[in-house]
Amino acid sequence: MTSDQEFIPSAIAATLSGSFSAPMSADDANGLFSKFLSKVTTDCAEAGAWMIGHIKANVRSGEGFLSISSTTDDGNVRMRLSFTGPVKEYSMTVNVIVYGVDRQTTAKILVSDVKGMLACDNIVVHSEIGCEDPECEDPMCRNEDHKRVITIR
Repeated sequence: MTSDQEFIPSAIAATLSGSFSAPMSADDANGLFSKFLSKVTTDCAEAGAWMIGHIKANVRSGEGFLSISSTTDDGNVRMRLSFTGPVKEYSMTVNVIVYGVDRQTTAKILVSDVKGMLACDNIVVHSEIGCEDPECEDPMCRNEDHKRVITIR
């Protein structure tokens, strides 16, 4: 008998914001955020994700907007929209859906890569599905009253 656990995705979302010490050119900012998303993707694959559902980020800075995504374990990043002006302060939403790695590990990878690559003042990681209620045994829980913020230690 096979376990269906490996077919339940690890789905998390994170909101974060930060400020670079000096304005960064649009090309440098597009490159940095793309490298960040690529690293999250390859780190998830190295941790055991057997399928990348999707890893996406939307980044806003002033009037500028960057939209990037990765869906393959080689970390290839596609850019839909890119910054055209300098970037100093930013806010970002990241969504990660992978199979074969639990939510806690996925969240730790994301936070580690943020801390290692970006100037980040604030990050909150949320669980997209399931919950952290120790008495809830439903892996697909959507109960609004259950805690959804993942604590990283």
